[in-house]
Amino acid sequence: MRSLQVLLISLGLFSLVASQSSSLDGYILQNQRQYDAKVKSFEDQLASFRTLFSKRQEVINVQADLLQQKLEQASAQWDPIALIDGWNKQCVQNYTSTIPTVTVMRTAMAKCPEAITGVLNNAESTYNSLKTYYDKTLKTGLANCNKVYTTALLNYTICVTKVIADTNQYTVTSQNNFNTYLKSAECTADAKIRTSWQCAFNQVYSTTSKVEVALRLVSDCIENKNVCGLNLCDEGCPLRKTVSLKDFDLRNETLKNPFKFTDQHPSCMELRWN
Repeated sequence: MRSLQVLLISLGLFSLVASQSSSLDGYILQNQRQYDAKVKSFEDQLASFRTLFSKRQEVINVQADLLQQKLEQASAQWDPIALIDGWNKQCVQNYTSTIPTVTVMRTAMAKCPEAITGVLNNAESTYNSLKTYYDKTLKTGLANCNKVYTTALLNYTICVTKVIADTNQYTVTSQNNFNTYLKSAECTADAKIRTSWQCAFNQVYSTTSKVEVALRLVSDCIENKNVCGLNLCDEGCPLRKTVSLKDFDLRNETLKNPFKFTDQHPSCMELRWN
């Protein structure tokens, strides 16, 4: 009878130990899942940051595409005009030389995007440190508990809960640091984006203005609203006059009127200097 009681007590203790061990394993597994989720959360936030930064920079590529279309449309407009005659050709040459080519424009626009290099260094370092803690410090701590307290369940439980508690504290600290560093990175990235957009805007405004001014001046020149003013003009206004600078004394406050040679009221006059 006594042997039976001892057996029952032993079986009860074994069952209790097995139950406690199983609960402890579940406790470790549950925390491990939370740690894995934390690592995944950090990875997702870093990836999302890079993706958003890249997408905001893509606006510059869109602007470059639109600007290229404008340059190509302008070129398609004045290239045929230059083939009409010498006057039109000279008008086009005079006023389109300041307009950048597509290649030059693309090169300038490509320099606008700011690099993200270094912006995420602190956040990435925090992520790597946390991942290393989980992979090494946590696993080593749990392995030591199992090694040292193989037969002492209570001591093993105390050891495991301390390792988990230390890991949880490290996780909280890492999360706070990660949030701070990521917020700082966002501020830096916003500043870089503004600089990039301002650079692109300047290029768009400058190029667009040059195109619009050139088109207007070419049109005015062709309509004889402006004087060609270059010796290369071989056709154009029927009324022409060549003026030599040596005929004028530039030290005087007044100069001889170079237009006095005619009483006509022409709609166009071609004036050449030599």
